[in-house]
Amino acid sequence: MITKFQQSWQLFKTSIAVTLRHRKLLWFPLIATFLTALIALIFLAPIIIPAALHPTGFHLNQKEHWAALCDYYLPQAAINAKLQHRAPAPDAPVTHITPLISACVPVIYFVSMFLATFFNVAFYSEIIQALNGRGVSFRRGLSLARSRLPSILAWTLLAGAVGWIIRKIEERLPFAGRIVMGLIGMAWSVAAVFVIPVIIQEQPMRNPIKILRQSALTLKRTWGEGLIGYVGFSAGSAVIFMCSLLPLLLAVGIAVLLKSIWFTAIVGVVWLIGLFFLAYVSNVASQVYRCALYIYAAEGVVPEPYNQDLLDRAWKVKKI
Repeated sequence: MITKFQQSWQLFKTSIAVTLRHRKLLWFPLIATFLTALIALIFLAPIIIPAALHPTGFHLNQKEHWAALCDYYLPQAAINAKLQHRAPAPDAPVTHITPLISACVPVIYFVSMFLATFFNVAFYSEIIQALNGRGVSFRRGLSLARSRLPSILAWTLLAGAVGWIIRKIEERLPFAGRIVMGLIGMAWSVAAVFVIPVIIQEQPMRNPIKILRQSALTLKRTWGEGLIGYVGFSAGSAVIFMCSLLPLLLAVGIAVLLKSIWFTAIVGVVWLIGLFFLAYVSNVASQVYRCALYIYAAEGVVPEPYNQDLLDRAWKVKKI
């Protein structure tokens, strides 16, 4: 087991090295998040603006207008009752969700899923390019994602519907039932772990079941010892966190000796920023690892800078 963890740690360091070598990969999630929010805002503006302009008798720049909107869409009596963990009084208005708001929820849900899948396809495609020794291009990634629109849309509809159904069932079940549905949701997530690489590497498919099946078959070839690689990322993140505590405690000790609150605050802020950055790099590196695992399992190719011996020991690719 110690050997396995050592191999996982080596995979972690290798994935971090790939990420830092191709630093443009670090910009993908940030730019994708910004564009997703922008596109979602443009798409939902025709729904949000009329709701915000609902007449209340007050001007838009008055706080009473927004308070009245909250009372209209979600009456305060019902909200207070919910916060106090009790049923609303018989004469209290029932929580009122207008048809407009009801229609917004699934629209926002599916639009968000579609945009997330679209930009993940662009992101993963450039990770694969980096693993193949090429440069990283945001424009090229978006171009490939556009060419996979049929697959992206098909998968979004299936994954969105499954996720929505699981969530609604969980809300209606007791504690034991929620645990069972949670396990089902986990199994679904595991089976879909290679969906994005499949969408990238395969020709556009309009049948999302085929996409899921291809992902599950690829996972089957790396099941068992292969998944321990993900433990390496958790262990690596834990090691980084523990190591970061040492300079933090030292700085806090110095601040106490100097009796400087500002020094303590500055050290704390710098520590949090550094920890966030390291966690962010680790997350991007985990996506690099996933793509490397897919390439090796699906194509039998050892991506640089991973090596054959490490992949053979850690992943045990099986012939199907």
